[in-house]
This record gives sequence, C-alpha cells and structure tokens, in this order.
Amino acid sequence: MNSKKLSISEVFALSIAAVAPSGAMAFNTTTAATFAGINIPISFILGSLAMLLVGFCFVQMSSRISSEGSVYAYNSAALGEKWGFVSGWALALTYLCFAGGTAGLTADFGNVFLQHFGISLPIPVLAIFFILLVWFISFFGLKLTSRVALAMELVSILILIFLSTLIIVKGGRSGINAAPFVPTGNATGIGQGMIFAVLCFAGFEGSSAFAVQAKKPKKAVPFAILATVIGAAIFYVYVSYAQVIGFGESNIKELATSSAPLDTLATMYSGNVMATIIDFATLMSCFAALLGALNACAYIIFALSNEGYLPKYLTNFSTKLNSPKNAVHTVSIICLILYVLIGLPFGPEQLYSNLATIGTLSLLIVYMLVCWGTFKYFKNKENGEFSIVKHIVIPILGIIVLAFPLWSNLYPIPSFPLNLYPYFVVLWLAGGYFMAYRREKKLKENPEPVSKATVN
Repeated sequence: MNSKKLSISEVFALSIAAVAPSGAMAFNTTTAATFAGINIPISFILGSLAMLLVGFCFVQMSSRISSEGSVYAYNSAALGEKWGFVSGWALALTYLCFAGGTAGLTADFGNVFLQHFGISLPIPVLAIFFILLVWFISFFGLKLTSRVALAMELVSILILIFLSTLIIVKGGRSGINAAPFVPTGNATGIGQGMIFAVLCFAGFEGSSAFAVQAKKPKKAVPFAILATVIGAAIFYVYVSYAQVIGFGESNIKELATSSAPLDTLATMYSGNVMATIIDFATLMSCFAALLGALNACAYIIFALSNEGYLPKYLTNFSTKLNSPKNAVHTVSIICLILYVLIGLPFGPEQLYSNLATIGTLSLLIVYMLVCWGTFKYFKNKENGEFSIVKHIVIPILGIIVLAFPLWSNLYPIPSFPLNLYPYFVVLWLAGGYFMAYRREKKLKENPEPVSKATVN
C-alpha cells in the first residue's frame, strides 16, 4: 500500500476534484436563487464562513492524525469509537449520494454539450457510460484519478473566471451595484440558500480520506483542505455575484428557473462559441466531481471495513494498482443501481436534487461532529497545545453557523418528499450507532483482533 505515495499537489487535486467548483456554480446557484433571491452572494459568504470554520477544525485534526478513514479516525480519537464510526458512516452516505447524483448531472451536461454539435444521445446511455468510465479510471489508482481530475478542474475554473469577468466588465443587465450584498429581509431564504452554498463546498475534506496514501500526510492534507476552502470561497462569491448581475436583479426568477444558467449567460454576453466552451467546462467539472466522490466513498468504506465494521470483502487492496479495488467495484455498482432506480424514472436533475439534499444533510451533521470533536480532542492537553480561540471559539462558532442552514431545511417543514429526508438521515445515523454498539459488545465477549486489509 506504500509503493505509490501522493505528492502535495496530487492530494490537493483530490480535494478540488471532489468540490468541483465550476460544476457547482453551474447548477447550485439556480436552486439557491429560488430561496435567497438576489442575495445569493450573501448565502455564499455565510456558507464560506461556515466552511472556513469547519475547515480549520479539519486542519487541526489532520495535522495530528493521519490514519485512514478521515472523520472516523478523527472522532474515534476525540469522541470514542462509536461516534467515530457514526461520523465515518455518515460521511460514506454523503459521498455515495454525491457520486450517484453527480453521475446523472454529468450525463445531463454531457447531453447539453453534445447538442451544440447536433448529437443527441439518450441520457441514460450517457449516465451509464460516465459511471463505467469513472469506474475504469478509479480502478487504476489515485495517481491517475488525481491527474485527470486536476487537469479537468483547472481548465474549467479558468473558463468560468473568464466568463464572470466578461459579465462584470460589460456591466451586467443593469450595471454594477452592491444590491446583491444588501439583505432584503429574507433571512430564512438566505439560510436555505446557505445549504446550497455549503453543498458547493462539499468534499473539501476529501483529501483526508486518502491521508495514508500521501507522502507527508500531516502537511499535505491540511494544505489541501485550507487551499481548497479559501480558493473556493473567493471563486464562489465572485461567480455568484456575476451570475446575479448577469441576469439582472429584476430578472432573478430567470436565474432561478434556468436549467443551464452559465450556458444562458455565455450566449447572452459572448455568443454560441462561448456557450459551447462553458458547457464543456461544466461537463469536465462534473466528471471530476464524480471521480472525486466515488474515490472518497470507496476509501471511506475501505477504512470502515478494515476496522471490522463492514464485510471483509471490502478490505482487499491492490498494491499494483494502488487501489481498494473491491470497494471501488462496490461503490460503482451502487451508483449504477441508484441511477436505474431513481435516475431512469425521474430524470438526472431529480436524481441529483434528491440525493444531494440527503447527502448535504448528512454532511452538515458530520461537520458539526468534527467541530465538537476538535474541542474534545484538544481539551486533553496531551494531544497538543490547547488554545481558547483555536479549540473552543472556532469549533463552537462552526457548530452555530452550521445549525442555521440545517434548521432552515427542517422548519418550516418542506414539501414531500423533502420532508422525509431528515428522517432517512436520522435512521442511517441510528443504524450506524447500533452497528458500532453491536461490534463493541461482540469484542467484549470475544476479544479477537480485527482483521486488516488483504493486500495483493
């Protein structure tokens, strides 16, 4: 497992791929506009603040702990084995939902891009093709995955920055102004918009799942996390502002109802050629996100199975490919099943919307647990120098800020089926706690060593 270690840039690539900034801005701003209106940039500023606080907690923990399993390893050390497993179990649900949902979204944007050339393929065919392609790339290890993902994401980010700058230079529809940054009195809407801002950051911690594969994990992972959060925060506020003034404050409903807002803006401000380039950039970003989410999920379930929670079959690790191959197979197959069960009858947009909502609700809880775990871990002075600001103020503020979007999506009670998703997440977490309880009880009755990964 130690033959092909990742460099700092490759670890960063996996975090930025999981976040997929360009793809995130291609679809999350439309839903955020439904709730926040012209105040989308405020939702992104507050979301960025929350993620900076949470990101700092991840940096603190990853600089001390570099074991496999990401939040499982952190919170096992901070909150105990049961809550450590619940954290990892919840994060596995998040990555699985993001992988399944992004598969449909990649197919959707692939279809939009191909239509520029008069090519029309069934979206289910595209979705299955992209899942199989990601499955193939992921099977050959993290180095190939990171390089493909980074190349795609950097190109797409540069293209979107160019379009946003063009919109701002041209003054948008009604001129440059600060209206998007002035609250209109819709605090609940801004809070609901925040969950989509947080969703845009989802996966920034992805590099922590690959810590044991890094050359210098206690340096590489904190750098990747911090660089991803700060870079994405600046990018999101800039691009969301450009989108609002691009459509115009009085036409915000057009943004909220647009199926491809970046395509619309590119056509409006530059023409069909730019629209084609933007759609290609979005497709690349979505594909990179699918790569990042599927790999992160595979490594999380590999780590949990390696600790004896999940079937031993998932512990198989190929040193030749530097890949947890059975975990990759399993996650890829689940993505295919999710698409068949949800994507086929309801379409790729509904697939993404529903799975992303479930995944984000679970992720908010994971982030809150990491914040609390940071406080508990450093409260024990043996784990490092204790700081009131770093280890009390920042974690507690992180929990408070994250509670805002979480509560905004619980009350007022959303419409069906969104009202059922919090219950599903609670049941998933309860199931994880029960699994951890049973394992603890079993080990007390029969204290056998946990079987570790099988390496070949």
